[in-house]
Amino acid sequence: MTQWLMEGKRQMKLIGVISAQRDIKARDTARTESKEKDVKMQVKIKELVILDLTKRCNELSNRLKEFSALYEIVKNERNKYVNLIQMSVQALAEMREKIRILQNEVDILGNERTSKDTALAKEKASHLKGQNLRDCLRQDLNRHLSEYRAKQSTVEQQIQEIDKLNVVINSLEKDMLGLKQKYEESVEHRNLTGVQLIDRNDELCILYERSNQQQEALKNGAIECLKKEEELRLIRLQINDLKSRYVHARKKIPEQEENRMKAIKLEEELAVSRRLIEDLSKKLEDPENTERWRELDGSDPDLEQLSGKIKILEDRIDNKREVLFEKELILEEITALTEKLRSQAVSKRDVAKDLADKLNESQSKIKGVTKQMLASVSELSMYQATALRLQQEKIYREKTLEDAQWRFDHGEPPSEDTVKEFNRSERKRLIQLENVMKREEELQMVQPASMLKTTAEPRPTAYVPDELGIPKPYGGMAPFKPSELGSTMRHIRNPVPKPIEI
Repeated sequence: MTQWLMEGKRQMKLIGVISAQRDIKARDTARTESKEKDVKMQVKIKELVILDLTKRCNELSNRLKEFSALYEIVKNERNKYVNLIQMSVQALAEMREKIRILQNEVDILGNERTSKDTALAKEKASHLKGQNLRDCLRQDLNRHLSEYRAKQSTVEQQIQEIDKLNVVINSLEKDMLGLKQKYEESVEHRNLTGVQLIDRNDELCILYERSNQQQEALKNGAIECLKKEEELRLIRLQINDLKSRYVHARKKIPEQEENRMKAIKLEEELAVSRRLIEDLSKKLEDPENTERWRELDGSDPDLEQLSGKIKILEDRIDNKREVLFEKELILEEITALTEKLRSQAVSKRDVAKDLADKLNESQSKIKGVTKQMLASVSELSMYQATALRLQQEKIYREKTLEDAQWRFDHGEPPSEDTVKEFNRSERKRLIQLENVMKREEELQMVQPASMLKTTAEPRPTAYVPDELGIPKPYGGMAPFKPSELGSTMRHIRNPVPKPIEI
């Protein structure tokens, strides 16, 4: 949280610095806009001057026509003005030559301007490409910074969860160490009892071995008995089969005597086998038959020895009972402890559940805070983008203003748009001049030259010397006299500078 607070303070400082830079840039833009308005006013003044010059040119052309008409009248009336007319014609030829030379120079300058415009367009395109690349890199940097901050927040959350889990693990490890000590003590008791049980098991093994030997002898006798019973059963089956055959043969075969003899022989064999079975059973049941049993090794103890062994075994049994009683007590204690630990674990489970709920609430709060921070970061990035865009626009306007100032200082048009506008106005002016000249020619064709009259105020375009009394043009240094303000001036207002926002 401290890191986030410091990050927020740093962001607030950055916002303050950016706002101060914005104010400075706003002042600079206000200055540039005022300069631009001044330049526009100067351009308007120049346009008015150009309009005045065009009007003067129109008036000169009109006066020239008037003078040509006067020249015709004077030529018809007075021949003494011929030399003066020739001089005016020569001056007009010289002016035309000068106009042609100036037109050639204008064409040359126009070609140079087009080449420079193409070079400038290429430079502007490369500059815009570099600016777009810089903007892309800045956007990638902002995106990576936002991803890094989000991952850093998740890492901090996981570190906090790990610390909490480590605390729980340490408490559980302490409980496990206590249980381990108790378990080791119980294992030692178990080992002692195990050793004693092993001794008793050895004695029991000896007794079991003796009993097993006796049981094996009994099993072998039982197996032999089963074999003999099986043989008897087979013999009985054979007897029954023979009886059935005897009955069947007696019915079919007339040789009864032979069959009777066979039956007698079989009965004798049956009696012999029965006697053999009886002898074998007697031998099996007779304990004096040494072939059917074997003596066990060792000596039979006396009554005193047996009573001593019985007392020893009873003492051992008592000791085992005491040990068993102790083990039962230990088991009861261990069960009580385990129940206590189980209850503690259940209670801790509830505490852990509460902690998990609190952790989930804190995680949800952290997620909300992260969302708010991401929203603020996105807004800040948007403000940065708008600031960058405005800065780029300002730089572009400053460059255009510098370019226009440099062009204006070097006697060139401020920009291509002004050139186009000037060409457009020139075309309109030429079209208007052509229309005016056509109308005047039509009027001259309708009316004589002496009938031309005008109510306009004469302009100081020429002066009349005392010697000849003929108007003579001023030349290149004619006095300037602006025209009166027309009705269109009501649409023109003084510029109002914008207030600076702080």
